[in-house]
Amino acid sequence: MDSYYILNDAVQYVEDHIKETISAEEIAAACNYSVSNLKYLFHKVFQYGMMEYVNRRKISEAACRLIKTQESVCQVAFYYGFSSQEVFTRAFYKIWQETPGVYRKKRHFFGLYPRQEFICDECGVFRRRYDLTGLAEELNARDCSAVVCFDIVGIRFIKTCYGKEAGEAAALHALQRLEEFLGGDCSIYRLAGDKFAVNLGGAGFYSARNEILKVLEANGTSFTFKGNEISLSMFAGVCQITAGAITSKQLFDSLNFTIETAHKRLFRSFTGPDGFQTLKLRCDDASGLYKGEVSHVYRESHMGIHGFACRIPCEETNYFFSVDDETEPVRWKTSENEYHLFFPDGEDWYRKTVFNSSKEVLRDHYYIIRNLHRQKDQCLTFTLLYLEIMCSADGRVITLNGGELKEALHEGIISKKEYRKIVNTGKSILNRIEKKRE
Repeated sequence: MDSYYILNDAVQYVEDHIKETISAEEIAAACNYSVSNLKYLFHKVFQYGMMEYVNRRKISEAACRLIKTQESVCQVAFYYGFSSQEVFTRAFYKIWQETPGVYRKKRHFFGLYPRQEFICDECGVFRRRYDLTGLAEELNARDCSAVVCFDIVGIRFIKTCYGKEAGEAAALHALQRLEEFLGGDCSIYRLAGDKFAVNLGGAGFYSARNEILKVLEANGTSFTFKGNEISLSMFAGVCQITAGAITSKQLFDSLNFTIETAHKRLFRSFTGPDGFQTLKLRCDDASGLYKGEVSHVYRESHMGIHGFACRIPCEETNYFFSVDDETEPVRWKTSENEYHLFFPDGEDWYRKTVFNSSKEVLRDHYYIIRNLHRQKDQCLTFTLLYLEIMCSADGRVITLNGGELKEALHEGIISKKEYRKIVNTGKSILNRIEKKRE
C-alpha cells in the first residue's frame, strides 16, 4: 500500500475522533499498520511526531471554538478531549505563544494547522495539501471575489539555518502580521507551510493591491526565535475567483499558480562590503535554471584538494518585488554572515561555508552545478542544478529540492541521464560528509 493512502487513512481517523482522547495504537489499528512504522512515516513527512499532529489539529479546532462561541476555556478543553484546563492551556500556548484567554481577545484566525490530504503527483512527487473547503464555500457564495495569496520569502533558508521550529514560528508571525495589517473583516487560510490566502470578498484588484502593499511595508523586519533575530518578508499576488462550484483542488491550483506567477516578480542581488556584487544569481528564462557568476576568485588548496575560492566578509541581499507593472517596487534588505565559496577541480559541485561572528563554522552548503567556466577577469560562471545538501555544525544533514529536481525531469528541463548524474553526485557528497565525520 502506498504511504499516502496510509497517511490519508490516519488523518481521516484523527478527524473522525478529534473530540476524543486518541492513542497512537488506535490510529495504527485503523490503518492496519504497525505503530512504529506509522510513527516513522509521520515524522518523515511532518518532521514531528504522530501525536504532535493530533495535538496541533485539536488546538486548531479548539481555537476556532474559542473565537466562534462563548464557551469557557474549560468547556472547550474538555470538548476536545483534554484531561484538564491546565493541560489544554500548556498545549495551546506551545502552538500560539498566547494563553487561550489572550488569544480569544486578540485573534480571529484559527486555521494554523488545518486538515491535510496526501497525493502523489504526475511527477512522482509525494505532496500534501491543506483543506480549503471553507474558503471554497465562501467564494462560491459570491459572484466574484478577490483572494490575495502571500508567500514567505526564504522559508527553506529559515528552516535549514534555525530548524523546523523556526519555520513554524515564521508562519505564526506572518499570520499575525496579516491580521495586524488587514484587520478582522477578511478570512485567512493557510495554503501550505509558508503560503496563505486572504479572502477580501468583493474587493477589486486595485483595492486588493493596496492591501498587499500595506503588508509588504513590514518586509525586512525581524522576529526573535531562541535569541536569534530572523528577518521575515513576504511577496503576494491577486487572484480573482468567479463563483461556479469551484472545488478545493481547483482552488488550490488557481491560488498556487498565482503565487508562482508572483514569484517571478521577486528579484534579489547580493552586495559585498565594497558595494560590489561578488555573487550574482539570475533565472534563465529559456532553461528555467539559475545562472551563477562569482568574481574575485583565486586558487586555493583545502585538505589536499585544489580549486577556486572566494571569501565574502559580509553580504547584503537587496530584494525588490513588484505587484504589477504599474506599481513602484517594494524594496528591502537583509544581511548575511561571512561565507567562503570553494569550487574543487574536476567536480560538479561547490561548497559554501558560513561562519559566525567568532569565525566558527555554522554550516556547509553543497550545490550541484554544471558548465563551470573560468573567465579572463578572475570570474567563474556556472549553472545551478536544483539539489542542495546542508551540513550544520551540530551534525544535521539535510537534502533539499528533491521534489523540484523530479519536476525538472518531468518537464524536460533536464534529461534522464543528467537526473541520474545529479542524484549520484548528491550521494557522493553525502559519502564525503560521512567520511569527514569519521
